[in-house]
Amino acid sequence: MDYDVNMNGPLPIVVFITHHANEMLWDALRSTLQSQKWIRELWVVHSHSEQTNLPSEFSADVRYHWLGGNRGFAAAVNWIFSQVNGPVFIVNDDTRLEQRCLEELCKAAGQYPTSVLQPEIRLFDQPDTIENTGHYVGIDGTNHAYERGQTPQNDGVSNRLCFSGAAFWIPEIIYKHPKLKTMDTSLSPFGEDLDYALRCIRYGFSIRCVHNSRLLHRWGGSYERYSNEKVAWVESHRIQSKFRNLPTWMWFAAPLSSAVRYGMGLHDTRVPSGKSIAAALASIKGICQGYKALPMAIKKRRQEEFVVSDWEFTKLWWGQT
Repeated sequence: MDYDVNMNGPLPIVVFITHHANEMLWDALRSTLQSQKWIRELWVVHSHSEQTNLPSEFSADVRYHWLGGNRGFAAAVNWIFSQVNGPVFIVNDDTRLEQRCLEELCKAAGQYPTSVLQPEIRLFDQPDTIENTGHYVGIDGTNHAYERGQTPQNDGVSNRLCFSGAAFWIPEIIYKHPKLKTMDTSLSPFGEDLDYALRCIRYGFSIRCVHNSRLLHRWGGSYERYSNEKVAWVESHRIQSKFRNLPTWMWFAAPLSSAVRYGMGLHDTRVPSGKSIAAALASIKGICQGYKALPMAIKKRRQEEFVVSDWEFTKLWWGQT
């Protein structure tokens, strides 16, 4: 295993998951190669019906893997987990790493060897504005971005309950854990990272944002910032994740929490003006889909062997800032 220059811990395999394999990805790879001494290997995992060829400028430094079809994000992550050892940094193709992003993650990994780490994610077109620094979880299972739209204030490390699937560092001790299952491929976008993050917490691991590690993200680059489909996904997944992962008291408090959320218009999906009726119908669709999947979510819950009790999780949840 290769170690970083300060012997803080093993260097990561950096993996970009891509569907389009276009100029966004080439830009992301160029930014990453500027920090090549902090990388063990650099991979591209292509989830598409057809193979592609990387530009010749990357032929010596990047390993290309084609998944044989459009398998989706969760399946791509699970394939990566099956192929690697040591820490892995999984990144969306619509990003650009800042110069010290990987260096700071390597240093933090030496201090927090049993944590999922995520960088501070900033808006690509507004580099002085935060897109997210992880997510917190509402009583009804919704996840909301920390510090979205704010000016950066923090240079330390913050505890979180959920990481962003756009960019996360995960050590082998977590993704090879014998009880913690892989990402749930039955969940479509805007749900698989939430579900997996909550299970990481319930199996005794932690999630942290490393604020000195920064990358820029084209928010909505993979999916639009708003769509009715996205609204439906969010509602369906928060119901499934709630029943699979959250304390049972939240199951009964969730309807009131949801009513308050709807009343206040709290949507990370950012409903545009004039779209409220369509958003309401999409929410209803998502709720129906979520409860349709409820028997499977309960079955998965019963199969889990969580080491963090409902009470211990509640204390962690209450401590969210």
